[in-house]
Amino acid sequence: MKTEETNQMKVAQSLVLANFSTTAPSTTRLNRSASARAIAAANAGANAARTYNTVLNSKGTAVGRAISIQQQAGVAIRRLGLPCPMGGIYLRVKDVTHAQNIFDDAVCELDVAREDILATYPDLVAKVTERLGDFVSEVVIPNASTVASRFTMRLVIVNQPVAVNKGVLGGLTTEVANRLRADSQRQITDMLRAAHAGPVEDMRRTLAEFSDRLRNAERLHLSQFDKLRSEAKRLTNLNILGLPELDELIEQIAPLCQGPAYVPSGTERVGIAAQAEAASKKADDTLAALGL
Repeated sequence: MKTEETNQMKVAQSLVLANFSTTAPSTTRLNRSASARAIAAANAGANAARTYNTVLNSKGTAVGRAISIQQQAGVAIRRLGLPCPMGGIYLRVKDVTHAQNIFDDAVCELDVAREDILATYPDLVAKVTERLGDFVSEVVIPNASTVASRFTMRLVIVNQPVAVNKGVLGGLTTEVANRLRADSQRQITDMLRAAHAGPVEDMRRTLAEFSDRLRNAERLHLSQFDKLRSEAKRLTNLNILGLPELDELIEQIAPLCQGPAYVPSGTERVGIAAQAEAASKKADDTLAALGL
């Protein structure tokens, strides 16, 4: 038991905590006049309804592209690590460069998107104004520079939370200090253990989608097996503590990941779907075994 705790502490020391955050302009505005009219028409109480108008089109515009860049960067970075219960993700030191490269590339793309927002904004406003009709006099459409400047991203990498040390507990009795230090270390280990639920949940969702496609899709593409393999590889890679519960789940998924060399027939699809559903049940059991 002592050896296991020591190994987990060594693993924890190889981790950092990464926080990815963004800001973006709101694409809607509260229309107080329309809200008041709706409340009066319904003979309702104050604040019983709120009406919002869309003041920024995102579909097919530079604004939408900026939003997409932020979302894709966030997903890519978060998939490199484990979600920390306190916020952010546990990231191995060896993966920091990869995360930083993803972020840097996204920042460059976002710079281009911001320039495109400024260049195309008059056309965007014209279309929004036309769609708003008489509402246009009741809401404020933000100007181009305000919209462009609101798109920001930030990646902060700091030391992960660690157990309290002797120096912090210097004013306490030895008994109290030892108990607090042990509790602190246990909580840090428990948080890291709980973080493994993230990729297990992702694997369960992938298995459910995989099974549904096998049973219900009119046409089955072998790319579905590629997606399953990719998620299984990620689960293996993110078993940072080497938890045996995750190893057992990975072992059950392994036969599915081999995949056929051809598109399976209807009967074969049913059999593979049943295997996937059994693996999904195993994922549920894994979360339960981890106390999550």
